[in-house]
Amino acid sequence: QRSKPTKRTKTTSVDVLQQSSDIMETDWELSQAFVSDGQGVRCVCVLPSKDDANAYRLVMGTQGGTLWEFQVPTGQMNPISYQHNHSITAILSGGNVYATGCKDSVIRVFDSGSHELQFELKGHEKAVTSLAWASENDYLVSGSWDGTAKIWHLPTKAMVATLPDHENTVTVCGLGEENGVLKVATGSAGLAQGNQILNHTTRLWTVATATGQVKMLKSVANDHDGPIRGLSVWKPDDETMLTTCSNDGTVRLRSLATAETVTTYTALTQDPPILLSLASNDTTLFASAEDGNVFVWNTAGTMQSIPHASCVWNVLALPESDVATCSQDGTLRIFTQATDRYAPEAEREAFAKEVQAQLEKKRTGPSQDEISKLPQWSMNSLQQGKSEGQVQVFQKDGKAIAAQWSAASQTWIEVGEVVGNAGDSGMIDGEKYDFVFPIEVDTQGGGVAKLQIGYNTGENPFVAAQRFIDAHQLPQHHLSQIADYIQQRAGSNAHPTLGASAAAAPVAPTLIFKQLPIKSYKAFELSKATNFEKLIGKLEGISDEQRTNVVVPLTTTLAATNRYHGATLTSDQKQFVLGVLKTAKPHQAFPALDLARLMVLLPSKDADASYWKQVFAAAQHQCSLLPSVEDPKANIAIPMLTLRLLANAFRENKKALDLDEVLKCTQQHLASKNKLIRSSVATVLWNAAFYLKSSAPDQADRFGPIIVGQVNDIIEMHSLYESEAATRALMAMGTVLLVGTASKEKGQALFLVSKVERFASPHGDAAKATARDIYSIVSS
Repeated sequence: QRSKPTKRTKTTSVDVLQQSSDIMETDWELSQAFVSDGQGVRCVCVLPSKDDANAYRLVMGTQGGTLWEFQVPTGQMNPISYQHNHSITAILSGGNVYATGCKDSVIRVFDSGSHELQFELKGHEKAVTSLAWASENDYLVSGSWDGTAKIWHLPTKAMVATLPDHENTVTVCGLGEENGVLKVATGSAGLAQGNQILNHTTRLWTVATATGQVKMLKSVANDHDGPIRGLSVWKPDDETMLTTCSNDGTVRLRSLATAETVTTYTALTQDPPILLSLASNDTTLFASAEDGNVFVWNTAGTMQSIPHASCVWNVLALPESDVATCSQDGTLRIFTQATDRYAPEAEREAFAKEVQAQLEKKRTGPSQDEISKLPQWSMNSLQQGKSEGQVQVFQKDGKAIAAQWSAASQTWIEVGEVVGNAGDSGMIDGEKYDFVFPIEVDTQGGGVAKLQIGYNTGENPFVAAQRFIDAHQLPQHHLSQIADYIQQRAGSNAHPTLGASAAAAPVAPTLIFKQLPIKSYKAFELSKATNFEKLIGKLEGISDEQRTNVVVPLTTTLAATNRYHGATLTSDQKQFVLGVLKTAKPHQAFPALDLARLMVLLPSKDADASYWKQVFAAAQHQCSLLPSVEDPKANIAIPMLTLRLLANAFRENKKALDLDEVLKCTQQHLASKNKLIRSSVATVLWNAAFYLKSSAPDQADRFGPIIVGQVNDIIEMHSLYESEAATRALMAMGTVLLVGTASKEKGQALFLVSKVERFASPHGDAAKATARDIYSIVSS
């Protein structure tokens, strides 16, 4: 959808913004509006036009991970085929490319003409939320939730340097290059200390492009009264200034030499708005705000505002002195002071009415009856938060106040009075939710119960649905239906708002696990019950010479476990065991298999890998011959000892293992009716998970989902697995969920959050703690 095209002059370079001749007192009016898929618009960049009918192109990134191109002024919309796997949180154009920052921690670089992905830049550990040019289209600087900024050289796709030790989220700004030295500014969101956010800091850095040497020149902390959310450079009256904006509702104009404040601009509203981004042209400075306003200052410091109906995530200065705004309502808008580019009057009036209606809605706060039911603020220390950033509403001096939980300080941080509501937000039992939706549930006798479900932005809809089912003791089969309803009403990336309150800067949640990940391999070692003489007696058809010269010395070596580190096996010993496994029938082979599962624990050389591959293949061939009619005991011993052989191999002979075949073996015996086999299956899964975590994370996306699927099958078997085996299986699942992304996606597709804790409940504290860890991972 688009508004009616208006007249514009074609721009030959998007890097040059023409100075407007309009005076500041001229109202900013809607020029054009672009709606794509309805997802919140997080960021936008400008690209040169491809034809004479348009002045330039806009590419916007959404919370749903999609990119859209719009031609200005014709309004032609072109969806871009590449789909990000998470929210797009930053976008930047320059030269023949544009780059995106994403919540998956990856920077992607696209061709500005074809929109084809050119390459990816990986190095951040958390969401990339800020991008800027450190120099003309060559050196890119990125800021992340991981507390670092990084410098990238695009022609070589290389990371040049890391600017470390920031306080949570980093926002960045490039200040140019001189003689091979880049100058960069960064701002940080600060750290929770007690009931405050402190140490939000503006820093000036230099980076030598040849060596990557980083030097911090200046730092200024705590001159804002809240987290720093945006940086930019502004050149009013030919003087270049660094500008920063903050949760405190102010913009500080700073010296490029010292980072100290020269002038402060304040957004004049009833409550300080959270300022989210900055942009400028030669005469004007823009700041977008969480409360829906875009604040505009001229070089004299005179302020105007452009109100919106919902949060404005980002603002961008455009050619011809216009401005673009990225709104949570899913609309990208252009505003202008040039009367010949105004949108039709009817469209401008409709927009103004939409804004006014939302303002009226926000003025209605909670009733006194609702406030009286809230928990007392004076007793907040008795109420533990559930996760980083959780919002809870309390009663304080007869008013409703919102507070956020800080996991780091283990305290509630007061963030403001709840003076209105934000769209579908609301409270259930005193807890604030970003969305509260009505649900009607059929009851016995033909009646209908009218209930409410709370949902928070970024939460897995299945987690919210399960919480609702548990609270109202509803049948589990409603889970998928309720989750679908939440997604339809809220969308998968709806925006959290607290009316007019000022909240602490969002930080990536820190998950602390009690059980995970697995920290070492498990093995089936020699036990006191092992009787080598009895075992030798079961080896049929061996000669006295083999017994005396091969088997007895072998068992002597295996019995001396305190000398494993220096023990070696002879070629005759190894070939004897392999020969039995290859030629004997199952009821004759399992004594050799028992020897093999102990032999594989001895230190091995790389040259032995081919031998062990033959042993593993022979053992799995023996499994394929079951069931054995000659000796029913073999039907248990062969799979049990094969699995124990494979489990033990991870310690010293992992290079010989074919993980595909290993997991086929566990799948084959997953539902065994024998307790020892089930325990062996769980131990192989445990060791396979630890192997992927510690030695082969590059294979985790291939094999991790298989392990998740097999443990899910165990969960679906309910009470078949004993507690120790069940706990090992859960630990295996939880460990691979921490490696790569495919395992987590598999867990979400299997709706693990709806069943893992219930499965663990009869299996003891370790199983239950592991299940809670799994719940947190899949839900995050």
